Amino acid sequence: MKRILVTGANGFIGSRLVKKLLDRGYDVGILVRESSDLRSIDTILDRISVFRGDIRNCEDVSDTVVKFIPDVVMHLVTYYAVEHSSSEVNVMVETNVMGTINLLEAARMNKVKLFINTSTCAVYEQQDRALSEQDPVSPQNLYALTKLQAEEACRFYALNYSVDGITLRLFPPYGPGDHERRLIPYLIHAFSTNQTPQITSGEQKWDFIFVDDIVDAYIAVLTTYPFRERYDVINIGTGNPRSVRQIVQSIMKLMNKDIELSWGVLPHRKNELWYNSSDNKKAEDLLGWKPVTDIHDGLRMTIEYFSQERNV
Repeated sequence: MKRILVTGANGFIGSRLVKKLLDRGYDVGILVRESSDLRSIDTILDRISVFRGDIRNCEDVSDTVVKFIPDVVMHLVTYYAVEHSSSEVNVMVETNVMGTINLLEAARMNKVKLFINTSTCAVYEQQDRALSEQDPVSPQNLYALTKLQAEEACRFYALNYSVDGITLRLFPPYGPGDHERRLIPYLIHAFSTNQTPQITSGEQKWDFIFVDDIVDAYIAVLTTYPFRERYDVINIGTGNPRSVRQIVQSIMKLMNKDIELSWGVLPHRKNELWYNSSDNKKAEDLLGWKPVTDIHDGLRMTIEYFSQERNV
């Protein structure tokens, strides 16, 4: 399986995944919108096949798959919102649910061997222990609900149309290239400008996982396929959650900052995720994968990236 079609290739995780696929010798095609910013992959555009279109448009998706003829689809594009507004409902459902189904239908029609889907740990019912793939689901927000519906679409196409599928449920990712509005880049920016960040109580404990470890999980799917089951779900996390307070204090220490913090200035969300942790046994057993990046090393590399970005 040498030909890989990637959606979301210009995103935080996707851009690093595409580069790793090229390094491993895969032929890579990407589907991006006409308006997409490709600066994150501009150094490799001459090494990949670029198709312009929108996954919400079934003709765009079909044309891309027919022209590229991939062995595998790696589906990372998403519309993300922790707390959505009413105006975001249509685009979120169309992108996360209908977009996935458009890709699956094109995969069915063109005999794609494997469909690798991306989901989130927020589909799980909240627990105060490590979560396994057998634990009950209860989406924490509308975004997670749409991702769960996309998972079900993958299962349906695998069982009924022989499009082998696997969903990676990602625990909170972080690292170089992360969106600047997310927690860790926000903290780095605040401390670098000697500002006091607006933060909650910091009592949440999340299983932060470094982006390169996530990328390695996608590669592991390729190298260990085929699997026993037509469709499966696998957690991708560390199993070692850290409190937001710990993350804040670690970043301050790594940046040599001494800023007085005002815990609790920012109220918690109505649907606050208080605890998540991944049971990684299935990932280790099926993929031979486990994370290798220590949280302090990951934070240091992330700080270095954003520091360089500011100096460009």
